[in-house]
Amino acid sequence: MLLDYRSSKGTIMEREPNLISSGASRRIVEDGVPFKIDIYKLEGGDGWTLDVVTEDGTSIVWDYLFDDDQAAFEEAVTTIRNEGAVAFANGGSNVVPFRK
Repeated sequence: MLLDYRSSKGTIMEREPNLISSGASRRIVEDGVPFKIDIYKLEGGDGWTLDVVTEDGTSIVWDYLFDDDQAAFEEAVTTIRNEGAVAFANGGSNVVPFRK
């Protein structure tokens, strides 16, 4: 996605959109397990992306966009609490172990 804008000379130019970070993004600790909740969207884009990063740097990104940033934050906290912080941080039910 490229955005059109006018330069100071009136020429129409294209540029990549900026990434807008939400004020709802923050670090939380649940059951002693730290998480970084990142909520962002593209400038001019529809919906907010939710990305939860675990202590070891694993990033869990939701497949769908949220209408507002507060809904994204609430979804992150609810999911972490429902799955359990340790289970969520370790991949929950989405991790398929390989045989050794």
